[in-house]
Amino acid sequence: MPIEVLEPETIEEIEQERVPAAGDLPPIYGRCPVCNKPLFPRCRITGAPKCPPVGTGYESRARCSGCGTIIYYAGNGIWKVLSDDDITEDDRMADKLGMGGP
Repeated sequence: MPIEVLEPETIEEIEQERVPAAGDLPPIYGRCPVCNKPLFPRCRITGAPKCPPVGTGYESRARCSGCGTIIYYAGNGIWKVLSDDDITEDDRMADKLGMGGP
């Protein structure tokens, strides 16, 4: 009679997503340059935490929920205040058509 060898059960560990503490913020989050409020950027479509693209106009921008300032992502967790020099002709045309603005 053959001997049956039993293999140990495989236990899968599921890593749960944790909310970062204030001192544990990843560099993609950063802070508002005006009011210093911690920022939690998310994908506009899925809502998942996501670093915004750098230098893509509207997609790089956000409005601070603390002070209301329009800011843009410069990379490495650095956000800057949007100035008139940062607005392109495409942005101005989108504003005229009612499509621009965060």
